[in-house]
Amino acid sequence: MTRKTAWLLSNLVLSVMLLLSARSVQAQTFGQASPAATDHSQGADETLDWNAHLIDGLFTAGTTPPPALRIAAIMNIAMFDAANAVTHRSRPFHFDLDAPRGTSRRAARIGAAYTVLSKIFPTQQAKWDAAKAASVSALNDDEDDDGTGQSTVKGLAWGTTVALDVLAWRATDGFTRTFPPFTGGTAIGQWRPTPPAFQPMVLMQFAFMAPFVVTSLDQFLPGKPRGLNTDTWVSDFNEVKQIASTTSTMRTADQTSIGWFWAGVGWAHWSEAAHALAVANHSGRETTSRLFAQMATAGADTIETTWHGKRLYADDPAAVTWRPITAIRLGGDGNPATPADPAWTPYIPTQPHPEYVAAHPSFNGCAAAVLQAYYGDDDKSQSFELSYPVAPSTAFGALPPGVTPTRSFTSIAQAEQEANDARVFGGLHYRSSVNVADGEGRTIAAYVMGNFGTVVHRNYRDGNDGHRDHNHGNGDCFGDGESAAATREDWW
Repeated sequence: MTRKTAWLLSNLVLSVMLLLSARSVQAQTFGQASPAATDHSQGADETLDWNAHLIDGLFTAGTTPPPALRIAAIMNIAMFDAANAVTHRSRPFHFDLDAPRGTSRRAARIGAAYTVLSKIFPTQQAKWDAAKAASVSALNDDEDDDGTGQSTVKGLAWGTTVALDVLAWRATDGFTRTFPPFTGGTAIGQWRPTPPAFQPMVLMQFAFMAPFVVTSLDQFLPGKPRGLNTDTWVSDFNEVKQIASTTSTMRTADQTSIGWFWAGVGWAHWSEAAHALAVANHSGRETTSRLFAQMATAGADTIETTWHGKRLYADDPAAVTWRPITAIRLGGDGNPATPADPAWTPYIPTQPHPEYVAAHPSFNGCAAAVLQAYYGDDDKSQSFELSYPVAPSTAFGALPPGVTPTRSFTSIAQAEQEANDARVFGGLHYRSSVNVADGEGRTIAAYVMGNFGTVVHRNYRDGNDGHRDHNHGNGDCFGDGESAAATREDWW
C-alpha cells in the first residue's frame, strides 16, 4: 500500500466517524449567524474568523510572543494546505497529499483550525467547540457543497487529517527542549541578566529550533552589531538614555502611549491589521488564507532567526548585546560621550533576553512587508485601527492611566514605524538594532512569499519524485500554547 493510499483510507475512516456529528452540528446551527463571522461582501471567511479565535486563545492562556508566532504558523499552514489540497492552485507549505474528491475547502479550513487549537489549548475546548459549530452554520453558501452535506463532512475530516500531520511535524521541532541557564558574560558590551528579576535568557529553545521553511537559522541571520567605538553607538546610547527613562522630560505623552501599546504580543496587533485590511480591500478567501499563512510562517522563522542571533552574539564578548539598562547604569566603555547614570530605569521593564537581535522589530518588518505586498502602501490609503486588550492578561499588562486602548493609522508603514519606535521609547532597544531587525524580517518575508503559498500554473510536484515524507510519529503539540504562558505581566 502506498503512503498516499494509506492517507486516503485513514481519511475515509475519519470521515465516517465525523458524519453523524457534522450532521448534528448543521441541524442545530443552520441559519444562525456566527458571532465571529466576517462582515464583508462574500460572507464568512474562515481564515479571518479562526485567527480572531486564535488571538482570544493566546490572550486567555497568556502565551508569550515567540510561542504565539509558532502556533499561528502551525494553524495557518494547516488551514492553507488543507484547502489547497483540493485545488492544487498553490505551492504548499508542508502538506502535499491530495484531498478526496468532493471535499469542501471551507470546511477543511475549519477542521484544520479547530484541531490545532483543540490540541494546543485543550483547557479552552468548550470555546473551540462553539466556534466550530458557528463556522459550520455559516457554510450554507459553500461553493463546494454538492447538496448532500458530504462535502462538509469530508472537509472537516480532511482538515483534521492535515492538522494532525502538521502538528506531528512540529512536535519534533525542538520546542520542548530544555537547556542549561545562559547568563551571557561580563565583558564590556556583553549581555547579562537585568533588573529587577536578573533572570537567565528565556525561551532558549527558539535559538535552536528547526525552522518552518527557511533552510537554516543562519540563512538570513544579521551580522554582528555595531561596535562601541562608533558614532552609531554614541547616538544609540544617548537617544534611549534621554527619551526612555521613567523620569524623562523629553518623551511626550503620545510617545509614552506608543511605548506601552506595542509592548504585548506582536502577532495579535499585526493579525488584527491584516484582518482589517483584508475586509477593507474585499479580499477573497484564498487570498486571506495565503496572506495569513505567509505572514505567520515568515514570522515564526523570523523570531527563530532572531533568537538564534540573540544567543549566538550574546556568547561573544566582542559583540554589543547588553540592554540599555546595563549600558547606561554601568557606562564603562571609556567614551566620555556615553557617561553612566547608575539610577537610570527604563519606562518599560526589560525582558530577560539579549538586546540584539531585537525581537519585536524583526516581526514588525516581516508583517509590514507581507501586508504591503498584498495591499500596497505608497498612496497611504490603507487606513485601519488597532486595539489593546483592556482586561488583564499575563501576555498584556494593564495599560497605565492615560494610555488609550486604540491607535489609528493611515498606512502600513506608519504602523511599522510606530511599532519600532515603541521599543526605543520604552527603553528596551537601540535605534540601530531596531533598524537591522526590521530589515531581517523583511528579507525573510520576501523569501517566504517567493517560495511558499505561491500560485502555480502546473502541478507543483511536476519534475520531482512525488510526495514529501509525512512519517512524523505520533506527536501533536498537546498543550504547547498553555505551557508557554507568561508568568509576569511585565515579561514582554
